[in-house]
Amino acid sequence: MTTTPKLIIFTDLDGALLDRETYSFEPAQPALHLIQEKKIPLIFASSKTRAEMEGYRRRMENNYPFVSENGGAIFIPKKTFPFPFSYERELGRYFVLELGTFYPQILRALEFIKKETGVRIRAFHELSDKELASLSGLSREEAALAKKREYDEPFVIEGGIEEIEIVRRKIGERGLNYVWGGRFHHILGKNDKGKAVEILKGLYKKEFHAVVTVGVGDSLNDLPMLNVVDHPIFLKGKEELLPDVVTQVRNLTLMEGTGPQAWNDAILDLLHHPKVESVKKER
Repeated sequence: MTTTPKLIIFTDLDGALLDRETYSFEPAQPALHLIQEKKIPLIFASSKTRAEMEGYRRRMENNYPFVSENGGAIFIPKKTFPFPFSYERELGRYFVLELGTFYPQILRALEFIKKETGVRIRAFHELSDKELASLSGLSREEAALAKKREYDEPFVIEGGIEEIEIVRRKIGERGLNYVWGGRFHHILGKNDKGKAVEILKGLYKKEFHAVVTVGVGDSLNDLPMLNVVDHPIFLKGKEELLPDVVTQVRNLTLMEGTGPQAWNDAILDLLHHPKVESVKKER
């Protein structure tokens, strides 16, 4: 008897499911409704904080696990899986799998790099809610949620390519990772979205025995996630990113445009494409 693989969708938020300027997901409603109708797990994997992501989960009626702060942690609602698994701590209604470096250590490292290099860096926590709202397009209330960070610190650099490379090198020398998120630079631990997605894939495979995975992203920090799914989809809004994406990701689908309309079109096309059901169980 052949087991039909369970489809699992992992998605970035900003620039993918959410409009990068307005943060609306309205154009994606047709695909979201179909996903709900088919009971497909839709898992958010974002640079956003847990506090931010919980708001979008409520608005989209999403009760699945999610990955915060570029793979810093996985939050799994307690009744998600019918079997025990390892986790670091319980937090309210979640089991939490922590993959990242704790926030105070991240801040200390960034402060040291600022002093050592002399590069003008403004970290998230140094920005007022008003300044952050102006830079990001968030409301002041949303900006306050964005500052509730646990594993990752976004920052801006006053300078050009040379300054960025200096900071990037120093972050690596301190045993930490640098990623570009499409609007801000990020300093974080050795976590990434791909490592978190691999863990969730394993849990879903234990439950369903066979899974087919989809990943949707639009930025370089999405590449680790796209590299570990069966159907990676990149929303190509910035042409300068394409060489890195095309050379690093296998089996890639490039989708014109970014944001929720492109996301909607990509998901609807995928769900109506027969190859989704015929992917090999193991890559």
